[in-house]
Amino acid sequence: MRKIKLNKDKCVSCHTCEIACAEKHSNGGSIEDIYYEYPMPQSRLHIVLRKGKVHLRKCVHCKKPKCIEACPESAIIKQDDGRITIIEEKCTGCWSCIDACPFDALSKCEEKNIVIRCDLCMDLEIPACVSSCHTEALAVEEGEAEA
Repeated sequence: MRKIKLNKDKCVSCHTCEIACAEKHSNGGSIEDIYYEYPMPQSRLHIVLRKGKVHLRKCVHCKKPKCIEACPESAIIKQDDGRITIIEEKCTGCWSCIDACPFDALSKCEEKNIVIRCDLCMDLEIPACVSSCHTEALAVEEGEAEA
């Protein structure tokens, strides 16, 4: 399964990956659309600092996802290829999955009252975050799901 990995030594915390992710998930698909679209597109991954070190916060597509167990509407499913998918039409915005995720990888989209998470940009050869990273701190690898 596709995984996005962060080389912490190369990351300068510029957040270009977050902007590229939001741009990719905008309705128009361009940087200009981000600022004029409502609700404003959100990034599905985040570069965060913890104890002075850079970390990548995104869905890791767990082997045994706690978010799926926590969802009362069955709005989160695991695909045959291991990806975790949210069915937006079923999501009621109860946020149970957010509380259950041990990786803090899910985000609220309060304007739409749904949960969002990294979808690995499966429709692209290289995920938007990876292709936008000018320091090559992000890379795509094939591997097993976490936890």
